[in-house]
Amino acid sequence: MGIESVLSMKRLPVLVFSVALAGCGTQTAPEVSRNSNDLISTVGMQTFPNAATSAVVHRSNIDIAQEFLDLSFALESGQELTRLTRFEGPISIAISPSASKNVVQELDRLIARLRSEANVDIYRVTGNNANIFIETIPKKQLQSMIPTAACFVVPNVSGWNDYRRNRFKNTVDWTQLESRQKITVFMPNDIALQESRDCLHEEIAQALGPVNDLYRLPDSVYNDDNFNISLTAYDMLILKAFYSPEIRNGMSKTQVASVLPQILARLNPVGQALPAANLQKTSKDWVRAIATALGPKTSTSKRRSAAFRAVQIAQSKGYNDHRLGFAYFARAQISLHNDPRLAASDFGQAYSIFRTLFGPSDIHTAQAAVQMASLAISAGKYDDALGYLNDSIPAARKSQNASLLFSLLAMKSEVYDGLGRYADAKTLKQEAISWAHYGIGSRSEVSRRLQQVAALRPRISTKGFY
Repeated sequence: MGIESVLSMKRLPVLVFSVALAGCGTQTAPEVSRNSNDLISTVGMQTFPNAATSAVVHRSNIDIAQEFLDLSFALESGQELTRLTRFEGPISIAISPSASKNVVQELDRLIARLRSEANVDIYRVTGNNANIFIETIPKKQLQSMIPTAACFVVPNVSGWNDYRRNRFKNTVDWTQLESRQKITVFMPNDIALQESRDCLHEEIAQALGPVNDLYRLPDSVYNDDNFNISLTAYDMLILKAFYSPEIRNGMSKTQVASVLPQILARLNPVGQALPAANLQKTSKDWVRAIATALGPKTSTSKRRSAAFRAVQIAQSKGYNDHRLGFAYFARAQISLHNDPRLAASDFGQAYSIFRTLFGPSDIHTAQAAVQMASLAISAGKYDDALGYLNDSIPAARKSQNASLLFSLLAMKSEVYDGLGRYADAKTLKQEAISWAHYGIGSRSEVSRRLQQVAALRPRISTKGFY
């Protein structure tokens, strides 16, 4: 059996950051940039509060019911599941002693949210004799087994050695699973705190509930575009439905479909009156094209070809939604060095689509806006850059994306420095660095990214691609 049939994996997050485009020079770094290394050493790390999401999901329950079925009765590989499996009774969860104090705190925050927002009876214990065990190991060791995984979840194993012994047996095959008794989450112990938190959110959500991902979901971690990286109101609703008393372990798809309408009417009454969007399912060709375009160990020419194909498929299939925006976004990333004019155009297309669909202060829009801001800074258009940045900073905070928040604040600091607002620039840079410690971790990487931001500002010519 293929590895995708054995486990559900979280793919490596896409690195999103544009450098200054060809034709735009840079100036000598000002004092606020020269002092960055001192700030990196002295500024402490910020963390996000454990703010609950809204209990309301403003989408039609008709759509949510179909998505629930598609999430719960298939794997990411496309293999179908004949039965729904879940834990019955209270669920114990434990994490290996090698986990840092900060990671344990993130786990406790997540457990509190699952109890209060999803009504999941879950509690933390010590030791590895738990329903869900989280084993933290070096990233290199984890990816020696699954090179494309940032973290992953496996049923019916208790630890790394047990997984290595049984990884090709039917006991760890989700399609053969009859009930959930024991599941292990594997995640690196040498990554940024934000990456650890992201792994906890996605993998524990899959250990508890659906093991599939759907690109058509705009508001969920059950989506491999990785725009939403912590559990959303939609995700909590799915898990709450998953553990409703009407749902039982072993139910068929038909049986679940028959009780879902009454469950969702009770849990999400606002969705009863909203019209169904009826977004068409994502074609396998598009999914393969995106996977190739953004995947590792693929030549640049093949990635570019796949990215063009993803845009063409989205257009021909009529994906007039976030998937078309994501296709443009992916092609732009791949085109940055080989075709910066196309990259600028594609980022603009993605930004326009996301802003039209979700407004200026959504995480999708913010991910494209950071690229638009970099283009504006490179062209010396500081007012335009501030417009993009000011709209996006609240979205990054709300989505608890510290890495993105760092980029936005660092860019705004650079803009203020260019405008002569030196005190404000330094304050913003300090805040940016405090979030970088959470979102990026490595001090050398934080320094490198600050240098990238500083390099965006023009030295002489502001004529180019913006």
